[in-house]
Amino acid sequence: MSDTDRPTHPRLIVELYHAGADARTLRAVAELAMLLELELHGLFTEDSALLELAELGFARELRLPTHEWQTIETGRIAAELRHAASDAQRALQAAAAAFGLANAFEVRRGDPAETIVAIATGSDVVVIVEPTAPGGRLAPGFTRMHAAVHQAAGSLLLLPGAFTPRHGPIVAVLTDAEDPALALASHAALNTKAGLLILSPASDPATLAALQARAVSLGVPPAHVSARTVGGLQVEDVQHALGHVHERLVALTRYASVAADMPGAMRLAADRGVPVLLVEPLADKG
Repeated sequence: MSDTDRPTHPRLIVELYHAGADARTLRAVAELAMLLELELHGLFTEDSALLELAELGFARELRLPTHEWQTIETGRIAAELRHAASDAQRALQAAAAAFGLANAFEVRRGDPAETIVAIATGSDVVVIVEPTAPGGRLAPGFTRMHAAVHQAAGSLLLLPGAFTPRHGPIVAVLTDAEDPALALASHAALNTKAGLLILSPASDPATLAALQARAVSLGVPPAHVSARTVGGLQVEDVQHALGHVHERLVALTRYASVAADMPGAMRLAADRGVPVLLVEPLADKG
């Protein structure tokens, strides 16, 4: 991506070829984009491997409902991809319109996993939608995408399958007073009346008060900020500290703890049934 091609606004990027473009998922993604004040950016990648397979004369596909093996027609596959992209664009625009969001949509051809790595910048947030079908995590498309986003610039937003938005607080799990997750969490909290809950391994009241003061300095009303001690930064520690809180979003700084590594964050998202935002460390931003 050249400097002239770089986006001028931070984006929430959702890959629509593998993640799907169902209205329920896109509405949830759009609501999160609204909270984070990001442009909603849809990416549809025409899988070059599929098109190359169709060009092979010996390639066959099993047609339903006849269960007959037939030659893969390149023109038909290309037409189906164009149709799917148009459906995805309409669904994205409808979700964006529901929340008054700026949005963009692009179609590229290539490897879907490599494409999302190529377009993401340090200010972007890339969405990973957990599959809802049994064994979906083991599907080649998802496993490749999951592996690729480790290399993508920017932050990651893990969205659990069949996610239903809540109206509880934004949660920031912080390692110290300078943890960058607090800024994004505070920003999101400003767009919800449910407030901000800070979890910190600090146990002394002065440190917890300082964390709350920093959130207030970022614009969150004092009455909307609370803090509590978390026993550690393992997934179990975070879950125990949250208890019966019906949080809306959990924000952690990427790589800062076990809970903020990809496996831990995916487990936290699945177990709690909430989106987990892994904020890009400031030192990694260009």
